[in-house]
Amino acid sequence: MRRGHSGRERVRPAALGLAVTRLTRFTDPHAVDLWDRRFRWRSGERLRDRTIDATWQRVAAAVGGSDDGGYWRSRYAAAFGAWQLLPDPRLLRRAGTERAVPPLRAPRAALNAGAFVIEPGGARARFDFERFAATAALAVRLLDDAAEAFGAELAGGLRLEVGLIGVADALALMGVDYLGEAAAAQAQAMARSLALGCAQGAGRLARERGARGEAAGLGERWRSRELPAALAEAVAGNRRHARLTRVRPQPSLARLANGASDGIEPAYARLRDLHAATPQALRAARGRIAAAMQPWLDAPVGVRP
Repeated sequence: MRRGHSGRERVRPAALGLAVTRLTRFTDPHAVDLWDRRFRWRSGERLRDRTIDATWQRVAAAVGGSDDGGYWRSRYAAAFGAWQLLPDPRLLRRAGTERAVPPLRAPRAALNAGAFVIEPGGARARFDFERFAATAALAVRLLDDAAEAFGAELAGGLRLEVGLIGVADALALMGVDYLGEAAAAQAQAMARSLALGCAQGAGRLARERGARGEAAGLGERWRSRELPAALAEAVAGNRRHARLTRVRPQPSLARLANGASDGIEPAYARLRDLHAATPQALRAARGRIAAAMQPWLDAPVGVRP
């Protein structure tokens, strides 16, 4: 470890098990404009969020509390800054400001699938399912924390909405044609990883924090899913969460994430063959992707009209 001028040891965040937050990189000027107009904190004439990283830190601190020495706050901010996890727009606008956050009866967040492609654009491009599932578990904790901090006490358990953006981006970065049959198989694998990661995170929280209201749990909905025995038992015993996943369009979060593709919608700029991308072909491809993902999701897949 390095020592400062005072002679004391300077402990690096990684040595404490904390995630190291890097400066967030904007690549789309429209995303910068959206952040500045809708999510940047101002108090009258005073600019409070100097950078997007200040926004991430504000939300993470408001949701994560201080009982854990900053571990979860650091994890949240790092996932935000990597564009891997986007929090509820209501949290982005109000958490940690002088404006009250409305009761989060169905708090939501989105994982950006395009941010989990390793070696994108090359022959070895692949999806990082391990990190993706871990981030899904982190999203459940984020929303559970948000409900604890800002949500109303509701009977029936927490109805979370951990969703996806950037599905079409991820497919394109891996060289998978959105219009082809392989796209549905890849999207199904993403949905399965999302579901399993959320279930693992929910199981931990159910053990840590106990039941909430009269939640019936997720057992019935998950009976048809192939689960490892330990995970199946954890899901069946969950009396805290009534829903974990819901994939639907989230345009403000997609635009903020440097113009990511929204939900399972096609990314028109990334299509291989624009001549083949007729409205009918795109609807058929989107339908195949939705049908492949649906068995692993807790609510119907939403699409644009």
